[in-house]
Amino acid sequence: MSVFAPQRVRLRDGSEVVLRCFRPGEDMAAWCEMIRSCSRETLWRRFELRSPEAIASKPEEFCRCEPGSDHILVAERGGKILGEARLCLFPGGEAAEFCVLVADPWQGLGLGSLLTDTALGAARRLGVRRLVVEVVPENVTIVRLLEKRGFTFRRDPDGRIFFGEKHLD
Repeated sequence: MSVFAPQRVRLRDGSEVVLRCFRPGEDMAAWCEMIRSCSRETLWRRFELRSPEAIASKPEEFCRCEPGSDHILVAERGGKILGEARLCLFPGGEAAEFCVLVADPWQGLGLGSLLTDTALGAARRLGVRRLVVEVVPENVTIVRLLEKRGFTFRRDPDGRIFFGEKHLD
């Protein structure tokens, strides 16, 4: 059973997208196209890599979905994947790593917020009590988005990564 029930949502520009569970195999080509539509800066903020081809050439590595522990939510329109959110549960299932990516053409339309809020709801349903994130300092947008949702952040001693955490009720 999928933790993400398909749902239609409207973006700020009035366009409609479907939020649904990633389908390994079926969605790989569309996922690779999403990666190719991201700027080098967007890829750096999400993967700490700048090459779309380095990521798109190994989709099975970046889209690994372990049943019961990895949950990938995608935003889709017309067969194109516009963004994703992920929950990767740690052993025991009480904590999970969270991440989100919105391809450049779809940024600024509220899609990151929709993906984040949907993933947070799914984490609660899964019984996750604590979410963690790692964010490069350049990704001010996601830090602000997550702070609005109750995440707290601290820098690593070298200042290269922000570690975020949110306790779920």
